[in-house]
Amino acid sequence: MGRGALILLLSLAAPLAAAQQGTVRGEVRITVQGPDGRPVPKADRSGVVVYLTGYTEPPPAGEVNMAQRNKAFQPSVVGVVAGQKVRFSNNDVVVHNVFSRSRAAKFDAGKNRPGEDYTETFKKTGIIDVYCDIHEQMVATLVVVPNRAFAVTGPDGRFVLKGVPPGTHPIFAVHRRDERSDVSRAEVTVKPGEEAVVTLEMTETRADDKHLDKHGRQYTPRSDAY
Repeated sequence: MGRGALILLLSLAAPLAAAQQGTVRGEVRITVQGPDGRPVPKADRSGVVVYLTGYTEPPPAGEVNMAQRNKAFQPSVVGVVAGQKVRFSNNDVVVHNVFSRSRAAKFDAGKNRPGEDYTETFKKTGIIDVYCDIHEQMVATLVVVPNRAFAVTGPDGRFVLKGVPPGTHPIFAVHRRDERSDVSRAEVTVKPGEEAVVTLEMTETRADDKHLDKHGRQYTPRSDAY
């Protein structure tokens, strides 16, 4: 086979492989406790990470940036593929100390001054709660997933997962304020070149983001100047 014929076959194979992939589209519905104690639908369904398992893919070459700005993480919810790097950049005017004590990953960036960065590679799948040891209000969530079929929902709770190989895959939805044992799980069957639709139901079980510092102690009240 000549070189020209080989290049032609390869160029045809890529679109064919893409045509065999499918799409998963759907929405996440969240139930919260209403003022009278009864369950009611939550209006804002943003910040839910939806992802598929059952197969692995290599991580993208680029790193993900989770900045610190105005004493908050931006964005505060991120999905990354196992093996991908996350850069925590201090774009603020104060010192921060990013850390996590989660089972999936434990790290401590130390004190980073304005303009400084800290980079961590997340090799193991799991849910990682990220905080600042100086500013208690700073809370973020990283979800490390096995492949590129993931999305973070907006206020309407909708998501689209593209490039999914045919087959039946477990699908999960993770929200910061649900208990880890209550992570929503379902299965979705994807056919070649077709779109599958799924609805995931969740219950918000925590009303706030209270947490301990990196030493496992309560935060010490600080001045707004910090």
